[in-house]
Amino acid sequence: MWFDEWLEREEEERPMVAESANWNVLVIHRRTAWENRPGLKKFYITVLDKEGNKLGRVKIRFDTEPSNTGIIYAHQNVWGETGTRKGREGYAEWDHFGVPARYMMWVDDELLISNLRTDLSYEYPVPPGQSQPVSWRPINRPGVYSFNLQIQEK
Repeated sequence: MWFDEWLEREEEERPMVAESANWNVLVIHRRTAWENRPGLKKFYITVLDKEGNKLGRVKIRFDTEPSNTGIIYAHQNVWGETGTRKGREGYAEWDHFGVPARYMMWVDDELLISNLRTDLSYEYPVPPGQSQPVSWRPINRPGVYSFNLQIQEK
């Protein structure tokens, strides 16, 4: 079945976490087509301190990895900080460019996660517990993938 092939393929598509003296990566979750709204292309980041409280003013930066065929567009080396306002503490989100690419995430100028892939093929919505898609229309297509990321200070 196509779903079994997709699960096998997932192994080599996983993001890679770099060794870090300052940060632990708790969650890297690529949203499935069932979880992702049509056209949504975001990175959702939550940063926690050592005690598990949300941590604001942490610099988060994204960049793209060079492709085998050369860089096909100019990337802006986008960065921001996690929030400090009530209800947004320790949280940041970023709309990525929606093009097939592999992103790297830097935290406080330290490379933490690479191989965040949005260059994957089409993915059709499959509800939890089912093995067949419920729609002929793909929700996730190349460039349109979202990620939930959670990191904690060591």
